[in-house]
Amino acid sequence: MNNENNDRFSGKKIYEYMRASQAKFEIRGNKIHKFMSATQPVYEIRGDKIHEFMRATQPVYQIKGNKIHEFMRATQAIYEIR
Repeated sequence: MNNENNDRFSGKKIYEYMRASQAKFEIRGNKIHKFMSATQPVYEIRGDKIHEFMRATQPVYQIKGNKIHEFMRATQAIYEIR
């Protein structure tokens, strides 16, 4: 897995799906941070999966196009990357 693929969303923001709300998260490189916060990352993008940062756990979310779904669940998108 090359790092260029993991950084494809760098600089974008994550919003709740189907809502015109303020961004919830922002993507810096392959790390996902809470929006407008200088904290350590919350999640990390690995390929098309999103994992909790610094944990070797099963993915929490999966990226399909610009939508984010709960991993291994056939649910409607929860978040959208714009």
